[in-house]
Amino acid sequence: MKIFGLCLVKNEADCIEEVLQKASVWCDKIFVFDTGSEDDSWEKVLNLAKSNNSIVPFKKEIRKFNNFLRGEIFNHYRDIASDGDWWCRLDADEIYIDDPRTFLKKISPLHHVIWSASCQYYFTEKDLEQYNTDPEEYENIELEKRIRHYLCNHSEERFFKYRKDLIWPKGSWPRHLGIVSPHRIKLKHLQYRSPQQIQKRLVTRQKAIQDGHKNFAKYSLEKNWEEKVVDSKDYHFDTLTGNYIIDETILPRHLERWDKRFLKHILHFLKIFP
Repeated sequence: MKIFGLCLVKNEADCIEEVLQKASVWCDKIFVFDTGSEDDSWEKVLNLAKSNNSIVPFKKEIRKFNNFLRGEIFNHYRDIASDGDWWCRLDADEIYIDDPRTFLKKISPLHHVIWSASCQYYFTEKDLEQYNTDPEEYENIELEKRIRHYLCNHSEERFFKYRKDLIWPKGSWPRHLGIVSPHRIKLKHLQYRSPQQIQKRLVTRQKAIQDGHKNFAKYSLEKNWEEKVVDSKDYHFDTLTGNYIIDETILPRHLERWDKRFLKHILHFLKIFP
């Protein structure tokens, strides 16, 4: 079993090296597409690829954000995969809690899709206080030790099992992606990391909204990084002991109704679906 990462990058220079290094421990290859960074994200990817064979720079090209950009990477490199390998949507600001290689080995052969249990990390008044003490030193702290307050309140598809007949013509994922496993894989989404990074993120997302990207509409509400600073008492604190508070009731539903799942099993068994 091999694992291949599909990574889109834009203005993540403060974290991209650490994210890719940690993901390369469990990913056989990580294909990176820079969609128009204005910082040195791409240069850091190129430099890292010189010493880490798992990192594969795909290209840098100014593009409006679209989830199908990952499909471009997939269609370019899909011939290196075999049936039973896994492909991962790897975001440039996330680190996995569960070891994907160990996790995927335990997945039933009847299941093809893995959803995440995403611990979303936030910038609190305590982080701001630490940052203001010494901004340069703060940004040199390892990501997981720097940003510690989270809520596990998000979930979406993260891995899909490769089959040679899969087609990814457009859209966020290939057609007939498969049957979803009931087990979610845990990860850390380190989306807010410093005042400068948060401000850049807001500007980038608001530009995407102007370009018609509806998924970023929530970013239109805040214009300044200070509006993203939250009260630490409303969030869980990551003790770095491997224990995370996850309330399944607040996560988006990831399993289809039993009758739809049963029908999918039949269609895959009859090879009507690939």
